[in-house]
Amino acid sequence: MTENSLPNEVQTQEKKPSKFPRWLLFVAPILLIGVCCIVLAVLIKPFFNVNVKGGSYSIESVTLSSDFEDNQPVDIKDVFNPSEAIICTVKTTGIEDGIIGMRWYLGENKIYEYTGKTKNNTISTYIESNNSAVLPEGNYRVEIFMTEEALETVYFEVKIYRPTVNPPISIPEEHTNIEPPWFPEVSFAFDEVWNIDNTEWKINEVKVVLMDDTQEYFVAVVVNTDMKDIMSISEEEAKTRTRAIALYAIENGYVETAKGLEIDGKYYDLDQSFFVILKNPSNQQVYRIKFTMDELQ
Repeated sequence: MTENSLPNEVQTQEKKPSKFPRWLLFVAPILLIGVCCIVLAVLIKPFFNVNVKGGSYSIESVTLSSDFEDNQPVDIKDVFNPSEAIICTVKTTGIEDGIIGMRWYLGENKIYEYTGKTKNNTISTYIESNNSAVLPEGNYRVEIFMTEEALETVYFEVKIYRPTVNPPISIPEEHTNIEPPWFPEVSFAFDEVWNIDNTEWKINEVKVVLMDDTQEYFVAVVVNTDMKDIMSISEEEAKTRTRAIALYAIENGYVETAKGLEIDGKYYDLDQSFFVILKNPSNQQVYRIKFTMDELQ
């Protein structure tokens, strides 16, 4: 029997060993990477859990209101008057001292930003008009964030309430009020020049102001002045300088005209106080001088 005629199993036993399997060159590195990943996961897992636990909070609600009572927002709405505070309250779930940020915008202009820690899963901040700046009419928004990206956005509007007046008042097209309305008001005299004791005063407007929150109603004269540092004068000096303006308004019938206006169906008692408002449009400084009617007798 020749070698070629040996039984198959004998031939198999006598064959030389096979070459090294090339597929192992691909499988081995993959297995090694998998083992490394498992080891790293075991080592990193404790630190990863700590981070997740430390940041495990989320936004539950965002509320806009004009007041706050017993740690709760009241008078919830999305349209505000310039005279109202606008309070944004964020409630979260999870840890009680999470970091929350709020970015306030008028249109596309950022006007305020605040970041702080929640307390009892709540944080609030607000914007409002003040003596030197009145919130203008327009569309606003507040973006709520934890890092940089906004997670929630709420929208609101500031809108001036304009009372109904009888007889109707026509505002000249070329008139621009230099003091934006803060409270509901009715302007009835525009762009006049009062010559008092050889001094010319540029009167931007004379108006009735209705401070409904304090139930105070009065006539105010807005004076366009170029005084550079209005706020540097004392109240006593301011009254001395502007007393003649107040007296001129009373003596020339402006208060009586205001009393004769039917505003939202009623007439107002305007005999308690009178304001002269000095405004320098170039630097936006404002000085509001209040007189009682007794002082002007």
